[in-house]
Amino acid sequence: MSAKRVNKAIKELLIFVAALFVLLLSAANIESWQSPKKVLGAESQANSNDKFWEEFLEKNPNYIPGWLEIGRVDKVKEIDPNYSALK
Repeated sequence: MSAKRVNKAIKELLIFVAALFVLLLSAANIESWQSPKKVLGAESQANSNDKFWEEFLEKNPNYIPGWLEIGRVDKVKEIDPNYSALK
C-alpha cells in the first residue's frame, strides 16, 4: 500500500469514528431530554412557604400582602375595605 492510501484510510476511519461519536452523544441527549424531570424539594418548599406565612401572620395580623399570599381576600377586606389591589 502506498502512503496516500494509508492516510486516506486513516482519515476515513477518523471521520467514521467522529460521526459515530456525535450520533451516540445525540442519542444520549435525546434520551435525557425526553425523560420526566423531578425537581428535588419542590413539594417541601411549598409546605414551608405556607408555614412561614402562617407564623408570620400570627405575629403581624395586619400585613395585607401576607393575607393575599395565602389567598385570604376576606381578611384583607376586613383589615382595609379600600385596599386598591383587590378587584
